[in-house]
Amino acid sequence: MAPDTHDPDRIIGDIFCRLSRCRESLGEDSLVKVAAAVRVALGAAVLEEAERRAAALAERTGPRPRDVRVTAWARRTGGDPYDVGDDLP
Repeated sequence: MAPDTHDPDRIIGDIFCRLSRCRESLGEDSLVKVAAAVRVALGAAVLEEAERRAAALAERTGPRPRDVRVTAWARRTGGDPYDVGDDLP
């Protein structure tokens, strides 16, 4: 049975059905090993999706030619960026 890829609830239900069948046919020890592999695969897929979304967001929010750029006065003049002005009257 191929899950309906447009319904996330159905996909998740299919995963649980397959794990249940694994338990019935292979036993409890095999289920533990399969479940561990599923967690690893799920973690890898989540990380990949998060990185894809972060890259898309970084691309959208990158600097644009019209953006205003702010630079500290000390960096513009070559002064000491840690000078807090203690010698002022």
